[in-house]
Amino acid sequence: MHQPVIATRSTTATCSVLIVEDEYVIANDLRLLLLEAGYDVLGIADSVAEAQQLLGQRRPDIVLLDIYLKGHATGIDLAATLEEANIPFIYLSANDSPSVLEAVKATQPSGYVVKPFREKDVLTALEIGRYRHAHGVEMRLREEKTLQISLTEVLTEPAPWPQKLLQVACLLQAPISFDFMNVRYQNERTYLSYYFYRTGFDEYQTLDEEAFLRLINTPATLLTQLQAGAAFYEAPGCYNGDAFTKFAQQPLLQGIARTLRMASALVMPVAVGPTYRFALSFFSRQSDAYQARHLALLDRLEQPVALTLERVLAFEEIARLSEQLRRENSYLQEEVKTTANFEEIIGTSPHLLRVFNQVSQVAPTDSTVLILGESGTGKELFARAIHNLSARRDKILVKLNCATLPATLIESELFGHEKGAFTGAVDRRIGKFELAKGGTIFLDEIGELPLELQAKLLRVLQDKEIERLGGNTPIKTDVRVLVATNRELEKEVGAGRFRMDLYFRLAVFPLTLPPLRERASDIPALATFFAQKAARKLGKPFKGLAPAALQQMLAYFWPGNIRELENIIEQAVIISDGQQSLELGRSLASPLFQPEATLFTGPASAAASNLKPSKPPKDLLDVKQLQQETEREYLMSVLVKTNGRVRGSGGAAELLNLKPTTLEYRMEKLGIRKTITTAGPEV
Repeated sequence: MHQPVIATRSTTATCSVLIVEDEYVIANDLRLLLLEAGYDVLGIADSVAEAQQLLGQRRPDIVLLDIYLKGHATGIDLAATLEEANIPFIYLSANDSPSVLEAVKATQPSGYVVKPFREKDVLTALEIGRYRHAHGVEMRLREEKTLQISLTEVLTEPAPWPQKLLQVACLLQAPISFDFMNVRYQNERTYLSYYFYRTGFDEYQTLDEEAFLRLINTPATLLTQLQAGAAFYEAPGCYNGDAFTKFAQQPLLQGIARTLRMASALVMPVAVGPTYRFALSFFSRQSDAYQARHLALLDRLEQPVALTLERVLAFEEIARLSEQLRRENSYLQEEVKTTANFEEIIGTSPHLLRVFNQVSQVAPTDSTVLILGESGTGKELFARAIHNLSARRDKILVKLNCATLPATLIESELFGHEKGAFTGAVDRRIGKFELAKGGTIFLDEIGELPLELQAKLLRVLQDKEIERLGGNTPIKTDVRVLVATNRELEKEVGAGRFRMDLYFRLAVFPLTLPPLRERASDIPALATFFAQKAARKLGKPFKGLAPAALQQMLAYFWPGNIRELENIIEQAVIISDGQQSLELGRSLASPLFQPEATLFTGPASAAASNLKPSKPPKDLLDVKQLQQETEREYLMSVLVKTNGRVRGSGGAAELLNLKPTTLEYRMEKLGIRKTITTAGPEV
């Protein structure tokens, strides 16, 4: 090997040339010819290794390149390096076999001179080569600018993402030929992945994640791996031949290589702002399809595309937030129309203070709360109190009564649906869980939820994600769940009507609300509040509650709890003249004037009517006394039948269809002891 010949640049040189020729005589003749013509000859190399050494020292404007050189590497091998560096080159060769010419053509030279050549042939080829290269650079810049503008226009179109990404794939097919392309989009909330499989000239099949996994015969269990981010997300790169074999080590890429017979890949991650991430992945069946120039093109396009995507996604986020605000506003307006029966929790009874203490403990957490209590005890109001005392107070509280909707509609209401998911689904609709993002969802009457939806709710609570009806993309949720029921869920679980695993998931913090009969000291304040509220609504003055009315209310059992109290007070306000203290009045068709025995249901209730004294009541005291006597006699007759047994199978509570605690409370109030003698229960 001779030492490289380095020439001194002529003051009249207009272009620098590197000669790569292994025949010294030809190389030296070329050097003299070029120097005489005013060219600057950077040097002469007789092998690819020497040429690369010289290229590392200075960059030539053009290279005269022989095909067959000393060593194993050829001029065609060096052409790949020159192409990547965007250095034009002209072949010098005596070989004109079809196979060689085909390989030469693939490297896109700026010219080809056949040996032996004339001086004029070389100089003409140089001038044409320089012009072609300069013109080619200008054309490429124009093409890149046009491509950039087209990509910007496509990405900013008001169209669905699959449609926009397909147009992106079509635009990139010319500069970066591919047989298979993947575009992924991911942030902390959303994961989308689309695949474009080239099925013919300018024809593509668009695949979502599940269809793609079926295509490459790969288990759907890889979906989690795909969403977490595969290896080729990490850095840009070209993978050809052996490099692709090493690259395709994970199951996903193995499926692409094996099933679709892909042999090379080009990968470019695109970071868009602090949270969004795109990744473009191109695959080809050719083993050497992708070169550094393809990666360089994507690198030049990355910044303008990223800026466009950032702007588009920002507008989409603004539109999403605006739509969410619109939905929240619409929802809250409906809430105003259907506001709870009372605006604040009223009372200072010991039972209520105990509940207040529990609420203050659990509200600051994100724990699920199961609110238990009879109908009309204010479960929704306590759910609202928990939300208002939590860190989510500035977000929305969304409620859904599971008993008011048909089973076929509850799933759509909870999780939303995609367009066409079922007959009548003419548009996409988000569900209550999406609406409550960042806030709280209150599911009332949870015991009415069908079993099949109980399983789906359990998955939501466990995985913190939902799927719209008819959709296949999981959506992350950040929602606190509060539920309520007046059913005894333990019995529902035992009867097979409620899932045990869901029950334990919901009953993280049970909160039992006391019935109104256990809050007798709160009745005057509640009645006054409801009377004032009804008087304002009806435009009547309120002169206070009559003592007799208060006595009636304190004596009543209140099976309908606070809701019943409000209804009775409103009825009394309606029929009052507003000129004196509020009376309940005998003309009021109120359960207050019925003996408490009629409140019982079940087999024993019919016998209760036979115990009513025939003596007509004269005043309120008579009414109260008759109620107590009738109830006492009735309870004692039932206790005699059960031999004084209150709880358990065959006990008095079961016969009366009452909770044991409720029956024991009434017995204590009526002075009935549990001791049983031969004469019956003691009074």
